[in-house]
Amino acid sequence: YHVWPKGHAPTNYAKWRTATTPFKVEWEPDFEPYVVVRRDCPEYDQRFVGFGWNKVSHILELDAQEYDMMVLPNAFMIHMPHAPSFDISKFRSSSSYRNCLNTLKDEFHQDLSRKYGSAALKYLTAQRTI
Repeated sequence: YHVWPKGHAPTNYAKWRTATTPFKVEWEPDFEPYVVVRRDCPEYDQRFVGFGWNKVSHILELDAQEYDMMVLPNAFMIHMPHAPSFDISKFRSSSSYRNCLNTLKDEFHQDLSRKYGSAALKYLTAQRTI
């Protein structure tokens, strides 16, 4: 969570450190928590491969379906360090890669709007203010 604070800020680690019961957190733009979900939950959107928006889009879909995001006390995962991927290098160095990703994000938002109607407007509004 130190590398991309925005992706994990809603988890509220200060509260987690002292929590004795699970607590609910709300979706925020770019939220990409590590999750444990049932096998029958929505799958990751296949548009997002490589680097960029695979976890974010998945959480958007779960939130749109009104899943509760709960933080569990005394539970944690370890993200093992690894070398930067080829795709993150392309994301950082290629405006074409970033433009393509933005196009896919726009398509995804349009699809959310078609599926979930006005409930999906908060995602469009949030994206425009980032």
